[in-house]
Amino acid sequence: MKILVTGPSGAVGQYVLEALMRTDHDVRILALPDSMHRVNYRDRIEIIPGELSDPLAIKEAVDGVEVVFHNALIGPFPAFDPDNLERVNTQGTRNLVAACAGNVRRFVMASSNNVYVPHRTPDLWPVTDDALREPHGNPAQYALGETLIKAEDAVFEAAECGAFEYGILRPTMVVGRKSPFVDDMIVRLIRDPDAADGLRRMWDTMQWIHGSDIGAAALLVAMEDAAANQCFLVAGEEPITAYDVLSLMWEAMNVGREDNPYTELASRHNVGVPKFSAAKLNALGWRPRMRARDCIREVLGRLEFYASTAVKFPSYLPIENMTIGEH
Repeated sequence: MKILVTGPSGAVGQYVLEALMRTDHDVRILALPDSMHRVNYRDRIEIIPGELSDPLAIKEAVDGVEVVFHNALIGPFPAFDPDNLERVNTQGTRNLVAACAGNVRRFVMASSNNVYVPHRTPDLWPVTDDALREPHGNPAQYALGETLIKAEDAVFEAAECGAFEYGILRPTMVVGRKSPFVDDMIVRLIRDPDAADGLRRMWDTMQWIHGSDIGAAALLVAMEDAAANQCFLVAGEEPITAYDVLSLMWEAMNVGREDNPYTELASRHNVGVPKFSAAKLNALGWRPRMRARDCIREVLGRLEFYASTAVKFPSYLPIENMTIGEH
């Protein structure tokens, strides 16, 4: 089967591409010319350089393709630019949808749980796939939610006209090789464990999901008949707070010790109720394989802190000398 992947070096796209490399499908990518050096498996895939604003590049990329994995959507981090969000997320998706209409079998898009209205308290949990969508939050969050909803609507409208089948993925907090938010949170906690209190109040309950698990979900949604024309929350099974992150960090950095000073604090602040439900995806046979402790160990490995056995995280290694994963 001929398959197209957009955004193949992004936080989600790189894992979709990685999952496809374990199949016998014929894979083509559409990548920005200045990002192609970051794309893996270049010797095994067909590469079309271009942008979602380039109709000729899109036409060439879509030619002969049966399934499209659209991952070339962006978030506001680290710089807030609503015009760029609109250009890439909304108009770029519309351009791609128009080129795919009538030419591909299924269109799988990686959106975000940011499209949902806030559900602040546990009595409103878990949020399900069909929850109300509405932009919300600070200007950056609002612009992101607004452009993602417009992108989703472009897919829905095309499908209603019989252009193709679709599958929309809405991951929660993405962790992996390109997860600046999670990396920054862990760096902050290494520098100052007391920052956990402010982070907990800011982010409340989180459900991390590793990029590799999103890649597996994307392939499942692309191939399963039962997944046609459905939206899927992609969420880890563990509800965690910043205190849980702190406790799991200490555990990873103090192997063999059982005097974790953050265990009780983490337990006291965790309500134990998942905020988001991946039940619809679970019904297709999907389960996340990467737990929060695995994600934290991966980040710490990039930061090269495994040698530490200090109860309080080391202050003798200056922050500027840390090796942080690619942003």
